[in-house]
Amino acid sequence: MLFSSNLDDEVFLANEAQRQEYILNQDGVIYWGTENAVLAQPWDFSQFEEDIVDICFTLLDVGERHRDKDHTQRKNPVYIGRTVAAMLNCDEFRGILTECGTGQYFNGTPPSKWLGSGPILRQWVASQCKPVRYGQCWVFAAVMCSVLRCLGIPTRVVTGFTWAHNTNSSLSVDEYYDEDGTLLTQDKSARVWTFHVWNECWMARADLLPEYSGWQALDATCQEKRKGPSFCGPAPVQAIKEGDTEVDYDVCYFFAAINAKCQVWIQKTDDTLRPALGSTKYTGNNISTKSVGSERCEDITHNYKYPEGSLQEKVALDKAYTKIKELEATSSSSKTQFSSIPTTLEEPVNLFIHLQSKNSLLRGQDIPLSIEVFNHSGGEKSTHLVVGAQSLHYKGVPVTQLWKEEFHLILRSNEANNLQVFVPYSRYREELGEDHLLRLTATLKDEDSFYIYFAQEEISICDPPLTIEFPENMVQYQPSTAKISLLNPLTEPLEKCVIVVAGRGLIYRQRKYKLGSVQPKSTQQLQIPFTPTQAGPRRLTAHLTCLQFQNLKSYKTIDIATA
Repeated sequence: MLFSSNLDDEVFLANEAQRQEYILNQDGVIYWGTENAVLAQPWDFSQFEEDIVDICFTLLDVGERHRDKDHTQRKNPVYIGRTVAAMLNCDEFRGILTECGTGQYFNGTPPSKWLGSGPILRQWVASQCKPVRYGQCWVFAAVMCSVLRCLGIPTRVVTGFTWAHNTNSSLSVDEYYDEDGTLLTQDKSARVWTFHVWNECWMARADLLPEYSGWQALDATCQEKRKGPSFCGPAPVQAIKEGDTEVDYDVCYFFAAINAKCQVWIQKTDDTLRPALGSTKYTGNNISTKSVGSERCEDITHNYKYPEGSLQEKVALDKAYTKIKELEATSSSSKTQFSSIPTTLEEPVNLFIHLQSKNSLLRGQDIPLSIEVFNHSGGEKSTHLVVGAQSLHYKGVPVTQLWKEEFHLILRSNEANNLQVFVPYSRYREELGEDHLLRLTATLKDEDSFYIYFAQEEISICDPPLTIEFPENMVQYQPSTAKISLLNPLTEPLEKCVIVVAGRGLIYRQRKYKLGSVQPKSTQQLQIPFTPTQAGPRRLTAHLTCLQFQNLKSYKTIDIATA
């Protein structure tokens, strides 16, 4: 370790339970999904496995070749954090991981297939430090967590939902749809991601005021920035909350990502743009991390933002807007655009539209949609409603338009109309997309005034449960058996099923089991014999792949009694 838990160390954490969690715990949980349906996946940090510490120092050596080599800086956690972040993504130097486009995983491992950091770090060293294919934000953050914990810096993985990426510090971002509510692929890199994963590291900031010590946000995923490296941080979380956007490093980027407002635009057939009414989307929701000493999800949004509508929030926003205006005035780059307070569009109070569905559904089910349309005006309204469903990449990139239905509605004054429709499973079965996300939209056109009203929801399509069961009492060195059960909810067989199981202190290395086919609406069980070699809390992880499912993971922790 470069750093220790001594009281005078810059990374000292006073709470013993936090030290156990943020330095010593090798079993992690990473959150993804949507803000209304947060999903969990296991991750093995492996920071104390035999060869990992040597790999971490190799990583520092390689990183320092690209900057002034000064080993005396290795006692500085800010320097270490920035060196490791630069090495994570191959956009900076020859990094550990290669980022990839949507579904483009030629000659490499899809990000969703990784179960832990160890195989990635070992592959990187074995290949003479060539970037490993492939990573996305949660893989960068997970490997960063492994390396920094190994070096003694308290670190955790954090997920934020509805994240404005590549805004270049702008506090507004746009989404574009056609008149049927289909999300359009724009050349612009600024997008609202369904979720994003980064790190927090605990350290004193000797280079800043004392109030900025504590948790620091550090993000290895590439950002388009005005200047400097493509990673972000370490940025004091307290500075992000207060709107102190001038503070080092990159507070302005984190602040914009979780405070930007998203305006929806409708592109008409003649390519003109009209603002969609009733559709402002707010970013930075349900910021989550694994809680200390348990596998419960902890919401830490309050560390990053004051309560919505509070006086403190207004002060922080006003402060940030002022700083951004100053940057805009002093910026010499014509390409850089900083926004002040996003303009509020004046909306006529004539029509109201509300779209609702379940937050998540089991794959194989039809998707129920409820659409409420209300006419507030004093006269009758002739309207055209289009309801649609589109598969979506988590980075906000559309995959495929799956389904749509159109309705012509005559609404009397102060009349509400409720519609109930279903998206059949057959429409999303083949083209769900790797992230299992669907964007549901409802576009309502007032045919008298040509105003367009818009509503949207995102839902997760979940894989079937893969349950793990242990005997009630388990003792170190005594043979035992775990039972894994797979339910097939579909009306078709699951073909070519393979389950990979792993568990430090329970199973030596990984084991692979071929299940073959699982018949429709049936459950298949698998017995896993093992002998636990380590006492204490131990986790067993199972990962199933088949023709229908590629990312079905499950985990369970059991307390092993000492022999």
